Amino acid sequence: MKKVNKLFQKYLHWFVVCGVLLLCGIFLACGHLSENGQYITLDGSDAQIPESTIKFHEEMEAAMYRLMNEDAPTDEATIKANENVEEGLGSYTTIQQVIARRKADGDNDGGNGWQCSKYTAYLATGRKDYSSAHPDYGPVNGKDVAGWLVKNFGWKYIDTPVTGAIGSGGFNTLYGHTAMYLYSTGANTAMVNDANAVPLTVATWNMNISGWVWVVPGNYTPEVEPTPSPAPAPETPVGDITHTVQRGETLGGIILGYGYPGKVFGDDGKAQAVADDNGFLDRGLIYPNQQIWIRRDW
Repeated sequence: MKKVNKLFQKYLHWFVVCGVLLLCGIFLACGHLSENGQYITLDGSDAQIPESTIKFHEEMEAAMYRLMNEDAPTDEATIKANENVEEGLGSYTTIQQVIARRKADGDNDGGNGWQCSKYTAYLATGRKDYSSAHPDYGPVNGKDVAGWLVKNFGWKYIDTPVTGAIGSGGFNTLYGHTAMYLYSTGANTAMVNDANAVPLTVATWNMNISGWVWVVPGNYTPEVEPTPSPAPAPETPVGDITHTVQRGETLGGIILGYGYPGKVFGDDGKAQAVADDNGFLDRGLIYPNQQIWIRRDW
């Protein structure tokens, strides 16, 4: 008996597996296909499944469909209408066109309503109908709009938002949010244009944009500020001297270097006259690379 018990304990898992397979084989061999063709029962009658179990399976299938088709239109009519829509439109959209599509605050799309993702998708692409069953819905959740534009419409990410950029945020929430940037009001805040600040209508308001990502059309290039032209150098009379101060030089030493006596105008000397000509408040305060004008006609 000890040997039998030891053998049974050692190979228990195999006994369980073989037992289950044996029961399944007997059931398949002796069972009959049910009348509805969906189950195998011993007498061929339909299996009796509780209503709660059927409802649970239906809800799970619906949830899986939503997860697997998050970026797809929500009904067959809309899929048909959009099946030939071109991709890459962002390469041909300008940020000026995005700004020009802006709706007035309070607009509700003729009663259809605006979810935030529907509104910013419209601003970005010019298309606002993504679901005939839910006319206020956009193509994706608010937090996914920026990535959706990059993936499907040729937009690109930008480090610092500019007027007309589309942003997405709220990545730690279920749906997130999306808006069009207008201008900064602080380090992590901005005035934006979107929908849902007032439910299903367009609104302009100040919002926290910390952690958001921003995108612009693919052909957007920032405006380069013109380089200011250097101020023209003051005209020096013909024959006069323009001296560039070198490190360690003094005004008196510069004057002597050009062959002038140190004092020609009384006790103040010529150094003071040069300082006066150049508007120096203190002739001892000169600095490297400074330009000094010395007249020749003394």
